[in-house]
Amino acid sequence: MTFKISMPLRFVLGFLVLGLSCYAALACGAVNYSFSFLWEGFTKGLHQTEMASLYELRIPRIFAAAIIGAALGVSGTIMQAVTRNPLADPGLLGVSAGAKLMLSIIIAFLPGLAFPFKMGAAFIGAALGTMLVLFISRSSSIYKIVLAGAAISAFLLALSNAISLLSKTSKELTMWTSGGLAGVTGYEVKLLVPVLVAGLVISFFFAKQIGILTMSDDVATGLGVSTQKVRFLLFILVAVLTGASVSVIGEIAFVGLIVPHFARFVSGSSYRVLLPMSALVGAIFLIISDMLSRVLAAPFEIPVIAILSVVGLPFFIFIVRRGLKA
Repeated sequence: MTFKISMPLRFVLGFLVLGLSCYAALACGAVNYSFSFLWEGFTKGLHQTEMASLYELRIPRIFAAAIIGAALGVSGTIMQAVTRNPLADPGLLGVSAGAKLMLSIIIAFLPGLAFPFKMGAAFIGAALGTMLVLFISRSSSIYKIVLAGAAISAFLLALSNAISLLSKTSKELTMWTSGGLAGVTGYEVKLLVPVLVAGLVISFFFAKQIGILTMSDDVATGLGVSTQKVRFLLFILVAVLTGASVSVIGEIAFVGLIVPHFARFVSGSSYRVLLPMSALVGAIFLIISDMLSRVLAAPFEIPVIAILSVVGLPFFIFIVRRGLKA
């Protein structure tokens, strides 16, 4: 006898796990807080000093981890669908490399620039990286786009490193590229959330087209989908979601690779449910990863990229071996 969980119940359970993850991230860290302590602080206004610290430090990190994890999860799902490659992630299009190049220029020449302009610069860099890949490939061929993405990413990263070395800002750039949510402010989250929420909602409306693009281009065209136009729009959407995320937390590896596979395991392959499930799983995944980065070596903090690598590298090898066997 098998027990089948309905899709609505799976989402309910997912949101329950998300809520528990948020509570654990709020309660645990260099200093741990009990449920009663937090309840009194939120409902009765007690423990004002400790609560002020939570409002300033932990709560923005939790919100940022949730929305950025959702954005990277959905971006990875779109990339894997559009390229028909289970190992694809947003970095494949030169998105992260383009954003890094632009931010290295900002760090080197305009270090005092306000955050909204830095986020805008990351957008521009991500979009330029994507446009350059599409221009160089000049083809609807997935394989040419992937190869162009790898080449352009390497070129943009080399330029970024050269700028940081010549301007003697390599230390500042390294601190940013190490990736992490430490130092995220409520102001940054307020600017980030509307952009990423809008990008996520728009991506959900493309669910049908994304599903069709997983078939061959001939089949997609026969079903009335303009493959080049839809693929271009989806690449720009990935650039926006990833560029905004990168502007806040730097390069975060493996989230866009791992999350779609977990989400697909939970929800199946229908993109109408896979995209929102990827957002949910991505939020949970990054919240837990960030919490572990604060808890495992408290009161010191482990870079979250190290936590993601411990999980991501074995998973990457597993996917490769499974693909080779297939």
